[in-house]
Amino acid sequence: MSLPEAFQPFDDAQRRAIALTADVVRRLEAGMTARDIFEIAETRLGEHGFQGWFHAPEIRVRPHGPARFLHRADARVKLAPGDLVSLDLGPADGSAYGDFGTTVTFASPDDKEPAVLGVARDCIRASCGFASRWKTLGEMVIFAQAWAVNHRMTLSQSETVGHRILGRQGWTSVGFPRSAHLATFLRRNQLHKLNPVRMAGMLAIRPEVDDHGHRASFEEIVYIEGDQKGVLGRSSVAEVGTLPGF
Repeated sequence: MSLPEAFQPFDDAQRRAIALTADVVRRLEAGMTARDIFEIAETRLGEHGFQGWFHAPEIRVRPHGPARFLHRADARVKLAPGDLVSLDLGPADGSAYGDFGTTVTFASPDDKEPAVLGVARDCIRASCGFASRWKTLGEMVIFAQAWAVNHRMTLSQSETVGHRILGRQGWTSVGFPRSAHLATFLRRNQLHKLNPVRMAGMLAIRPEVDDHGHRASFEEIVYIEGDQKGVLGRSSVAEVGTLPGF
């Protein structure tokens, strides 16, 4: 079944957003700060066909504490082997944008990854599989929260795990795509616990799992139109939570 035409530009943008993220991760070096990684993302943006941002890059080294509304990349914490690094990139072109997040372990001295990373990866895969036209936006929060608790962890944000992906239409056409990002702060566009609306359209899902202060998250975009459903930028759910080349 082919992807609905309205979603195709966002599918292309998401594929390129994933490639951009992998590009940035390949360039990580010991001693870098979140600010340095932010600047790499800015530098590599055009190489992947983008001109700007749906939202500014959110980069955290050794992620802990809640992500701030006004995110500023930290220039103090320096990257060291074994550190977790979370990236959330929302690159945009004139007609669409991506919104992709991942957490990686930098140059780990062994092959064993932190438990929180595996639980967060399984959580996003299960959440993408759980999404359907018959579920509400609020049920996604409850599902992700239950997944974390069942693995003796929690969600860092227990009220919301994502937002709608809005196209260039109506009032969002003015100042697009930043206007579309501002619209995600409206409660009706959020995957929050009390939202009773059934899932439809494009939805960015990003549950952040917390294991006693150690945090990891992955972000993917699910699309739903009637009985048709999939993950933008991915060939199958099996690819969710992965980076090409890693």
